[in-house]
Amino acid sequence: MLVAKREENHYYKGRNKKKEKKKGNNKNKSNEKLKFLMGATIILLACLFVLLRYTYITQMRLENSKLESQKVELKKEKQDLMAELDRVKSDSKIEKDAKIKLGMYYPSEEQIVYVSIDDKANDEDKLVGESKQKEDFFIVGYFKNMMNMILK
Repeated sequence: MLVAKREENHYYKGRNKKKEKKKGNNKNKSNEKLKFLMGATIILLACLFVLLRYTYITQMRLENSKLESQKVELKKEKQDLMAELDRVKSDSKIEKDAKIKLGMYYPSEEQIVYVSIDDKANDEDKLVGESKQKEDFFIVGYFKNMMNMILK
């Protein structure tokens, strides 16, 4: 029996020691759990940050590709407009439009008047003489109109 008591005491003493060790280990385990959770949270936040940056990069690439396609479309439109402008500016197009739409034709020999310019002094004298003739013409025309109105 003595042997049984010793074994029993030894069994209970070992159990009590384990319980005491567990109490100390509980604090250590809670600290370890807290450290683990903190580490996991930090890793999670780092992963989320990386994912956010990748989404930003993807968004910028998408916007870049849209802008590139718009650039290509605008270049094509510019080329089309330049071709249209060249077509409209061509001499044959202008001549054709003037003849068909506006009824314009080249002048005949009777319609052509040649002007020669000699000196500046002659030009000034001619201009002064022409302006006097115009004034005289307007005055004579004015009196003719007045006479016609009175006679009627």
